[in-house]
Amino acid sequence: MDKVDIIISEWMGYFLLFESMFDTVIYARDKWLNQNGLLFPDKAKMYLACLEDEDYKKRKIDFWDKVYGVDMSNMK
Repeated sequence: MDKVDIIISEWMGYFLLFESMFDTVIYARDKWLNQNGLLFPDKAKMYLACLEDEDYKKRKIDFWDKVYGVDMSNMK
């Protein structure tokens, strides 16, 4: 079968990863795309921002400071 000049695909799921389409697009690229063909989109950026949930930290992490009166802080 002939190869194609352009592949257009919406492969970027949630957080660029969670639709599991990346492997399928790479397979299609390797099997069907001409050597000088174009793949769109051809790049993506992932940004990350750190934050702290004080209530969650108190419940899940600071819990180990004193578990039922016993110092378990080493578990942190």
